[in-house]
Amino acid sequence: MACANPISGRHDYGVIKLTTPHMKDIVYPTGFSNSYLSALIIQGSFRGRGGLGRSCASSLLMLLAVALISSGQLEAKTPVEVFRQASQSIVVIKTFDDKGKMLSSGSGVVLDKAGTVVTNYHVIEKAVKLVVVSDKKDYPATPRYVDRIRDVCSISAPGLNVLPVSLANTSKLDIGSTVYAIGFPMAVGLTFSNGIVSSLKEAPGGNYIQFTAPISPGSSGGGLFDEQAQLIGIPTYFVSQGQLLNFALPVEWVVDLPHRHKTQIAAAQVVNKDQEFQKHTLSLKENEDWLSQIHLAEKWTKEFPTSIRAWELLGSAYANNGEFGKAIEAYRQVVGLNPDLAQYWLELGLLYGRTAQSDNQIECYRSAVRINPEYAGTWYRLAVVYRDAAQFGNALQASLEVTRINPANVPALMIVGYSYGKLGQQAKQIEAYLQAIHIDEYSSDAYVCLGVAYGEARREEDEVKSYQQALAVTPDDHAALFNLGHYYLGHGNKEKGMEYYSRLKTLNSKLVSIFFDDLKSRVYPETVARR
Repeated sequence: MACANPISGRHDYGVIKLTTPHMKDIVYPTGFSNSYLSALIIQGSFRGRGGLGRSCASSLLMLLAVALISSGQLEAKTPVEVFRQASQSIVVIKTFDDKGKMLSSGSGVVLDKAGTVVTNYHVIEKAVKLVVVSDKKDYPATPRYVDRIRDVCSISAPGLNVLPVSLANTSKLDIGSTVYAIGFPMAVGLTFSNGIVSSLKEAPGGNYIQFTAPISPGSSGGGLFDEQAQLIGIPTYFVSQGQLLNFALPVEWVVDLPHRHKTQIAAAQVVNKDQEFQKHTLSLKENEDWLSQIHLAEKWTKEFPTSIRAWELLGSAYANNGEFGKAIEAYRQVVGLNPDLAQYWLELGLLYGRTAQSDNQIECYRSAVRINPEYAGTWYRLAVVYRDAAQFGNALQASLEVTRINPANVPALMIVGYSYGKLGQQAKQIEAYLQAIHIDEYSSDAYVCLGVAYGEARREEDEVKSYQQALAVTPDDHAALFNLGHYYLGHGNKEKGMEYYSRLKTLNSKLVSIFFDDLKSRVYPETVARR
């Protein structure tokens, strides 16, 4: 008996209610399968007046399928069904060099009727020419969208007209879900394997998939499908030594590819402009055209206010032009953008030193050693600033850090000895200078410092010998001549004292001007202490 009126159906609280003009409402639980309800229809369980016609039965089954889909209980396809549907969207991708020699082959998945194919970027990375093969026909192809970071890309193969893939999403995947891998390993023919999802690693927009379905070289760029023959990922690599360590990037990355590509192109354009600024600024620096460098670097920092390199080159240009205040401001921008770059704290410290701001200089060097406490050069600079600021305890600690890192650092040992002397520890002062001489027996500065230390310890004979050893190494050592002249004049030997004074007179007018002020005074080499 034919159905005179449409059949309606609705899903209501876990049941399916079917209604026809000739029947009362028939209610079945949604857990019933299609096959079970088909059997009911065939057996005549759905009956109206005089029975139900074939068209009504078909309508009921269609309605039932819709209801089951809406209830989330659509039956999984069989492996054969998955292969028949999904394999139509899988193609071979061949890559060639500029001489037409084939480089490699991989797999791809067709996304639309326009011939857009998705694959892994590494499949086409070295290609000069691309060909998509489907149904034994070749289709020349060109890259379309590329995401090197995610190792995914799409290519365009005009004329390719095959069934596009259906897309799912990885957010609905569970560990243990059945999956199927389809590809063209070595371009010899389609392979189909099944397995399960063994791990899901959260990734931007989806989940990176580890699965157990076996794959082989050449399967990269193929498809990983769920039980509805929908694409869930692109197999990208496997670990040959591992057991079933196969990985696929999420299908969401395929969907996001056009947007990511455009974003990366825009970012690349910004990078290129930034690099152009850098190229021209460095050229001006090489030519020592400081004013032009300042002008260009200022423009650069306005367009790229977060560019550390721009602020650095602006600061160096200001410094080379003698504008230390502005140079400090520029380097302050650098350390503000990234306070973990020790070299810029060092540069800023040097600029503070040029402007006699020792407190700020110390703070900069302390910031640098906090970042890299094993760099002896920073500790040495800090020791020098502490010494010149008469902070001898801090100078001692900083110079000892230098010798901890490099025990053979003679300049640091000189500061160690000088600091011990200022702190009244003459024995340790002498020990430090002797250690420096042991390392460098040709250091006239070390001999002079040792002579001063012996003098303060009232070891006059050793004092004189140390100055004489300094002159044996460096005959015109200013500090040694000054101190020996004072020693002999102070001990009543005017002839000997004036001899050293006469030698000094032609060498150092500054020391000559203070020579007769205090015959008891001794001077250190300028490398050890400011005068």
